[in-house]
Amino acid sequence: MSPESSTDFANATPYTGLIRTDRTTSSRVRLAFLRGIVWSLIGMIYAPLFTGLLKLMQGAGIGPFSYILAAGLAGGAGAVLYGARELAIMSTGIGAAAGVAILILWPGEATLTNTVVVASVLAATVGLTVSFPRRCSRHVPGKLLAGVMTGAFGGTVLAIAEPLHPAPFSIFAVLAFLVSVNGILYVASVSWWVDLSRRLRLESRPCYLIESAIMAILASVAAGSVWMVSAPLLSVDQGAAWQLASFSMHREIQLAILGGLIGGGTAGILLEFFGFSWVHDI
Repeated sequence: MSPESSTDFANATPYTGLIRTDRTTSSRVRLAFLRGIVWSLIGMIYAPLFTGLLKLMQGAGIGPFSYILAAGLAGGAGAVLYGARELAIMSTGIGAAAGVAILILWPGEATLTNTVVVASVLAATVGLTVSFPRRCSRHVPGKLLAGVMTGAFGGTVLAIAEPLHPAPFSIFAVLAFLVSVNGILYVASVSWWVDLSRRLRLESRPCYLIESAIMAILASVAAGSVWMVSAPLLSVDQGAAWQLASFSMHREIQLAILGGLIGGGTAGILLEFFGFSWVHDI
């Protein structure tokens, strides 16, 4: 890691440039609109990831605990995705390309497990061998902790509430709730989680090891997403549980994305009006 990278990390502070500008009503409305758009896009990406994980876990018979695991994993993956910057672009590209290649070239072996393992190993290898000198991603483990824990909290609320509800929750309501609550809790607590990861020495590992792990996580998410969307269309032999999960995801994906958009937009607007800092550079 270059000296410039380490000093960048040591001096990193929450991004406050946007919120330190003119605080007139019109400027606050513009910033709230901007932040609402940003978080709507975050919700749009979060929605299919959570939906796929939820359907897989429900198909495995986990029951209400599916909400906790799916929301925690989706929250953690989303936090890594938005915290890793250029690594995120490279990792998702590797994962998506690997997923497509496996489905086309080896459809007989294109199970979800095989696809995820191949993509993660390939991305981890790139992370170990390619240098990323501009900025080390040592801050990402703390963001991963924040995303997992805030997502799991939202999932726990759903897991407790759904058995008490006369009918199963709609995927639209689930995503609108999770994205808004997860987003607000994440922004409010991420600094504390990053400080905790430093105290636990999670950031003391060599930078290339941290980046390799980050790339493996994001590539596996991208490859798994490609598989969940494409495998049923290509008539890949998936097994009964995975096939049911994939088709269920296809049926509900439109409402899920709509819920994610609305929940994300609501969270972004509330974050701006209540004066929460932008946290891109933590």
